[in-house]
Amino acid sequence: MQIAICDDDKQELENILSLLREYNRQRQEVPLTVNSFSSAEELLRFVDEHGGFDLYLLDIIMPKINGIQLGSVLRSKGDDGLIAYLTTSPDFAMDAYAVEAFHYLLKPIDMASLFRCLDKAADHLDRLRAKVISIKMSHSIRIVPVKDILYAERVKRLVCYYICDGSIIKSATFNGSFQTAVAPLLEYREFFMVGPSFAVNLCHVTEITKHDIMIAGGHRIAIPRRKYESFRMEWFDYWMSGSDS
Repeated sequence: MQIAICDDDKQELENILSLLREYNRQRQEVPLTVNSFSSAEELLRFVDEHGGFDLYLLDIIMPKINGIQLGSVLRSKGDDGLIAYLTTSPDFAMDAYAVEAFHYLLKPIDMASLFRCLDKAADHLDRLRAKVISIKMSHSIRIVPVKDILYAERVKRLVCYYICDGSIIKSATFNGSFQTAVAPLLEYREFFMVGPSFAVNLCHVTEITKHDIMIAGGHRIAIPRRKYESFRMEWFDYWMSGSDS
């Protein structure tokens, strides 16, 4: 599990690093790779150059860019890493909802609460990695993690799968309905049909209006008027009931 810690309090940062080393010693079946950052700017530069993390431990109160703003920037970049906020008060919970916070840790961070968070994150990641579909292409079959698929679109007799890394996987031609063609996706509660030609991953939806669905990475899909209310409720229920359930 790749972890990033961002906290401008040096003492708190050292405390968390010490606890992570102890977790690594006790839970050797969950190997950790840890990078620490003293500012949001430093973390964002690293992510731009080297890619994101599985879990972010972000202090909320930081100068210039605070933890909530940092989480929002990460989400705008299409980063779906888990975010756990470090805070002296739970009053920021509603602000953090917009960036799909995974967990909250009240300062000073203690071993028991941090270990519970890490165990929960490891279990969540294991479940995500177990969710895959096989896509039949013209001359091969490709196995793709469900979490990496932003949405699927019908283009004539093909299914185009839009992937988090910016690539597009095109299926072999299919007969029958689009819904039947993407049935393996629809088995997962992350996916929802939007009209006859799109299946959208709710995990990557960043905003909805009565006309459009905004998806991480700058994608925008028109939403049929009759689908707006059902999609809005499905998206809301997905996050409120626990996205990893």
